[in-house]
Amino acid sequence: MPFSPVALLHELKRLPVPKRYCIALSGGCDSLVLLHAMCSLREQLPVNALHAMHIDHGLQADSGSWAAQCRAQCDTWGVSSDIITLNIRRSRGHSLEAQAREARYAALAGAMAPGDMLLLAQHEDDQAETLLLQLLRGSGVKGLAGMPGLIAFGPGWLARPLLPFARAALEAYARAQQLNWIEDPSNRDTAYDRNYIRHAVLPVLQQRWPAASATLARAVRHQ
Repeated sequence: MPFSPVALLHELKRLPVPKRYCIALSGGCDSLVLLHAMCSLREQLPVNALHAMHIDHGLQADSGSWAAQCRAQCDTWGVSSDIITLNIRRSRGHSLEAQAREARYAALAGAMAPGDMLLLAQHEDDQAETLLLQLLRGSGVKGLAGMPGLIAFGPGWLARPLLPFARAALEAYARAQQLNWIEDPSNRDTAYDRNYIRHAVLPVLQQRWPAASATLARAVRHQ
């Protein structure tokens, strides 16, 4: 499915009306596309209060400059923003990836106000990766249902309005809009399970079944 602000608005209309939309902004392609599209929809949204939240995990040498880039982009587009810095200490027996994710979600929930809706930029390919991860973990139906499109979260909601759209569609939009996004080198590290599936497994499946990501995401919805 091609991505556009109009297509995003169609997805947002399926969701409850919040007091404020909060966009989790990593600065990567997907979250920057989400923020850009939300800005272009300001006059058409049921509420045009937009706020961006950037989490600086402090795990990369360039994380400070990424935070500054996100702040500058928000200022350019007239969006209020928070930069939240984490201090993650690795615990024995827990993966750094899992710890960072837990700390990130806790920080985002803590920064929300009552009635806020947190928007995450996870998309169709992310959902396909999640299903494969859950299958390899031997998960039951709940795990195989993947990432929900809408859940209660913190004092409001968490929504993923980009789940119907493929990574390629978002990248095409970003290039057409000449967006300048951040490339996190850790996203190429196949020591992480999700990255291994993204870079080594899904491309092989897509050679045989080009619509593999869309098909896997549909299987998630069936759960």
